[in-house]
Amino acid sequence: MDFQEQFFKERIKFIHEARDEKEESFEKLQQQEREKVKQSNPNPSNAEEYKRRDKLIKAHEKKMVGMRERHWQEEVELEKEFDAKLSHLMEKYTLDGSKVNAGNT
Repeated sequence: MDFQEQFFKERIKFIHEARDEKEESFEKLQQQEREKVKQSNPNPSNAEEYKRRDKLIKAHEKKMVGMRERHWQEEVELEKEFDAKLSHLMEKYTLDGSKVNAGNT
């Protein structure tokens, strides 16, 4: 399980690094464009661009929170299911063991 978890973490890290590179490149390009606009127009307005980006980031964060919650809920359910089955198995062998011991005495 550790190798699988490490594999997925590496994939996510790779995606984040690629995204960071794209964002850096995009920011440089936007900065160049802003400089061009400043030279041609003294009052540039990039508020809409930032609003869209912030909205996109917030939506992504909300989805990530939901995904983590579902993951933890599923993990809790798996643990509960395992505990119930293990308890049942231990109970079965405890009862079977007492019957065998009672029969031998």
